[in-house]
Amino acid sequence: MENGSAPAKRILVVDDEENMLRTVQFILESAGYRVLTARNGAEALERIRSHGGPGGTVDLILSDVQMPGLTGLELIDAIRGLGVRAPVLVMTGYGNREMAEELKRRGCGEFLDKPFEEEELLERVRSLFGG
Repeated sequence: MENGSAPAKRILVVDDEENMLRTVQFILESAGYRVLTARNGAEALERIRSHGGPGGTVDLILSDVQMPGLTGLELIDAIRGLGVRAPVLVMTGYGNREMAEELKRRGCGEFLDKPFEEEELLERVRSLFGG
């Protein structure tokens, strides 16, 4: 959770499943984070361009992997190409050794298996923020 003097961390949540998107948004906002949402990779890139380019204000990106159009892996490549250094936590129902290897190749070693518990999500987010 955030203390009174520091601004709330801003998290971009990307998922094409509306229920998952809203659930994660609710959990994070209830914990004191500011949340932006996107329903696909292209929308996420637009949010990043408008809120979180190099030195911008997106502190963490939580993204699904399997999305129509731009996948989560392609999104990681695109945001790194924009120079965004915010950590990425991938949410997936397809977490396995191959996925872990693919994420590491992209400089993102973090993923969270769906379905996950609220506290598991919050613990991972806090650990990525160093807390």
